[in-house]
Amino acid sequence: MIDYIIVSQRWRSSISNCRTYRSAEIGNTEHRLVVANMRLRLQAQRSQPRPTKIDVSRLSDQEIRSKYAIDVSNHFDALLPFESSEDAWISFKKNVLESATANIGRAKRAKKAWVQFDTLDVIEQRRKARLLGDMPTYRRLNGVRNKLIQRDKKLFVERKAIELEGAAMKGDVGSLYKHLRDLSSDKAPSVASVVSADGQPLSDEAAQVSRWKDHFSSLLHADTVAQTDQELACLAASTQEVPSNEPETSFTTAEIHSALKRLTNNKAAGVCRVSAELLKYAGPAMLLWLQMLLSVVWRTEWVPKDWRLGIILPLWKRKGSKSICSNYRGITLLSVPGKLFAMTLLDRCTSILRRKRRVQQAGFMPGRSTVEQIFTMRQLIEKTRENSGGTHTWPS
Repeated sequence: MIDYIIVSQRWRSSISNCRTYRSAEIGNTEHRLVVANMRLRLQAQRSQPRPTKIDVSRLSDQEIRSKYAIDVSNHFDALLPFESSEDAWISFKKNVLESATANIGRAKRAKKAWVQFDTLDVIEQRRKARLLGDMPTYRRLNGVRNKLIQRDKKLFVERKAIELEGAAMKGDVGSLYKHLRDLSSDKAPSVASVVSADGQPLSDEAAQVSRWKDHFSSLLHADTVAQTDQELACLAASTQEVPSNEPETSFTTAEIHSALKRLTNNKAAGVCRVSAELLKYAGPAMLLWLQMLLSVVWRTEWVPKDWRLGIILPLWKRKGSKSICSNYRGITLLSVPGKLFAMTLLDRCTSILRRKRRVQQAGFMPGRSTVEQIFTMRQLIEKTRENSGGTHTWPS
């Protein structure tokens, strides 16, 4: 016997059984799987349920998309008017997620199933030969198995290469990077245990969360520069009421549809788990539902709580120690319906600002780049130097 389980004297009385499983397949080794049963009394740790993710890739199927749109329409027809924006949002999120879960389904964990069935059959025959003690057959099937695994791996890489080429020719960047991740063995680095600001290790989970909170608070809540009384007076004098002919009571479906088309697909949802695909492919009933929701938020002047929350994900920069917070960059996942509301507000403000802009305004305007102004100024300077004349500029 060459396989053992070493147990401390303290836990020796906790071992209730120990046995060897000869049928377990471990690979090219003479070792056997040894399993021990232990009887322990541990304090239960409460774990929060992991939120489910909707498999939005299935919305490419027209039949699933139609079922989802019909279910959303049925939920919308049964709604009653809301006076509170929070109640309207909770009802919206609940019904949309229920319809998505029932008609689209949850996303399953992806696996690289590149081993073919004939290879699995040889692996099973090899396992049975070892249990029967037929070592010549076992060694022969071991070589056959290795060749079949190499063949399956080669076919998998060739198939992925064809899919990569097709995605590149179509300009499908999302599928392109997905196939690259399937081929790459370099996985996304996980977040390691971090140290405190003075370099002391933090073993407690609550202490590490507090450390991340302090780090991102120092980055995102920078000290603002104090303004003088004269600057505040000039700011107040320049502030004036801008007359507008835009509607001030509710949003129109045209406004919402224009902002909805600009939302990007294949992006992670925020704390509400409502992605852009769930809003885009829900049919005309979703536009009416969003109009009702945004109008309630506009009328009550109160933004739902989920729209004001963001999930900050630290991503390692692939340089420096993983235990130092400054070697991570954070990205914030915001609520997609909250983004839609912000985009509709920005569209209304932009239309007003463009009518009140200065004639010289070039940046942040469609079709008016700063390149032309820089080119004109450069031409003036060059021509003036050629003619040896003075250059004068006047404030506009």
